[in-house]
Amino acid sequence: MRTSPMWTSLFLMAGVVTISLSGAAVAQKRSQGQISVDRVASSLRAVDTAYASGNAAEAQTRFREARVEWNVIAPRISAREAREQQLLFDSLGNQLKSGAPAGQVKSTISGMLDELRVDIERELR
Repeated sequence: MRTSPMWTSLFLMAGVVTISLSGAAVAQKRSQGQISVDRVASSLRAVDTAYASGNAAEAQTRFREARVEWNVIAPRISAREAREQQLLFDSLGNQLKSGAPAGQVKSTISGMLDELRVDIERELR
C-alpha cells in the first residue's frame, strides 16, 4: 500500500511542529530559570546595601525575597550545587540575625553572587 504524498507531508510537518514546540518549552524553562537567578542576585545586592546602611529590617525582608526565589531555582539544579548555595543562605541568615559586621555579610553575599553567576547559571543552560 502506498502512502499519498499529502499524508507523508502532514506527518513530517506534525513531527517538525512537535520538535519546535519541545524546543520552545525548553527555552522558556531556561529563560524562567535565568529570571529567577537575576531576582535572587538583585535581592542579595539589596540585602548588602540595606545592611551596610544600617537598615537590618530591610535587609531581612530582601533576604526573605532572595530565599523565596532560590526555592524556585533549587529543584532545577544538581543536589550538590543546590546544597552549596543553601549552606551560604543559612550562613547569611545567621549573620543577619546575629548582627555580624557589614564586611562579613558583604563577603558572604559576594561568594553567593559568584556561585550564582558561574555554577548555577551554567546548570540552568
